Amino acid sequence: MASEVAPTLAPLSTGSHVVPKPATLPHTNPSVSFWTARARQSDLIGHAAPFPVQADCVIIGSGMSGSLAAYFTLLVQPQLPHGVVMLEAREAVNAATACNGGHCRPDCYRGYSPYKQLVGAAQAMKILKNEMDTLNLVEKLVSDENIDCDFWRGRSFDAMMTDDCKADFRRSYDEFIRDGGNIDEVEWIDDKAAAQEATRLVNVQAAASFPAGSFYPYKFTAHLLKRAMSMGLNLQIHTPATSVVAGDGFWMIDTPRGTIRTRKVLHATNGYASAIFPEFVGKIVPYYGQCSSIIPTKAFSGKNMLSHTIRHACMQDSSYLIQRPADGTVILGGGEFVYRDAHINNCDDSKVMPAITELLRNVMKDNFDGWGEEAHGEGFERDWAGIQGYARDGLPFIGAFPGKEGQFVCAGFHGHGMARIATCARGVAMMMLGRPWEDTELPECFQITKERLDRKVRM
Repeated sequence: MASEVAPTLAPLSTGSHVVPKPATLPHTNPSVSFWTARARQSDLIGHAAPFPVQADCVIIGSGMSGSLAAYFTLLVQPQLPHGVVMLEAREAVNAATACNGGHCRPDCYRGYSPYKQLVGAAQAMKILKNEMDTLNLVEKLVSDENIDCDFWRGRSFDAMMTDDCKADFRRSYDEFIRDGGNIDEVEWIDDKAAAQEATRLVNVQAAASFPAGSFYPYKFTAHLLKRAMSMGLNLQIHTPATSVVAGDGFWMIDTPRGTIRTRKVLHATNGYASAIFPEFVGKIVPYYGQCSSIIPTKAFSGKNMLSHTIRHACMQDSSYLIQRPADGTVILGGGEFVYRDAHINNCDDSKVMPAITELLRNVMKDNFDGWGEEAHGEGFERDWAGIQGYARDGLPFIGAFPGKEGQFVCAGFHGHGMARIATCARGVAMMMLGRPWEDTELPECFQITKERLDRKVRM
């Protein structure tokens, strides 16, 4: 699942045409990821709490966006009269947060040119800065809250597998420099042999390295969710929100278990946003992703483990990976352009696409120098699906929704949520508590405006 892929933007004349189609509610029986398979002891599973009829705020979605927004809200205001309620359609932390690649990888140059074309140089600079701010905030949260989530901070490589890819990445790198961008943390490796030695990829043409991190997304989010629950959050699992309508000065949220009234609602449902928020039909598009876990050969174990994370890219497709320092497992995602039309408007994470499974099964042996023959039990372990929320302009929708006072959104992370959500969730919590956008320090282009909702960009 593409947890760190930069926005796939195309002008109106190119790219995939997207038929506007509302998302479905989450599938009741999602595939089991590496992360959730090893969390079956979690006391969040089967959690039960009394169902309320009123709340000061209702958060829809228990993934990283919803859980961090609840945490940041209750840190500031834990004694709300009717409290904060969280509605989750499935088990807690069991959608995209539990299915991604565990990769917190800021864009340090590569997305600059397309962002500049879309929103201008100043905002493009802010977008890249925000992603580094997010990595720093995640690291601070892990330290401050003593979160056991295998957090690692080091460096990542953009590995350019074709000359066209190298030229495309270099254009953005050079434009970023010309416009005053800071590349102190970026190392460009132009020599093919040096790039191959650094990345251990056999056919790489060039590489660039920069700061990045990895962590166990389920453990990180579950910890902060339980921290919010200790401050009074009422978590309701297996309780999907089916509609949000105005009534008597409140927002009335219907669920199969009853109706809750509230003055504030946060939609933290990412790819599923349009299921109950029709204004996002065709604006936040459900997008299928697939990820896998790989047991390394001895040549990539122990002292020979990868010292970095990688995205290896060509112009048609890309794969990305981390090797977990905690146990050596490789978490590998990719296949975005395999049957690409079947990814779009796809909300079914209960099964995987066999063609992508075969691609992921062979990435390490086909691309890494010296991977070697796989012994029984080495190599491909499992794969799983997850649903992302692709925004038509590649940028998240954050903040108050125009014309719907009291409704807030933190969604549309375009497969790049690990490098954006923490700061965005903190920002939307500030706004729900009455603070202005300027206090969030988020790029202004993340705000929800009519212009953005009308923007015509193909995926």
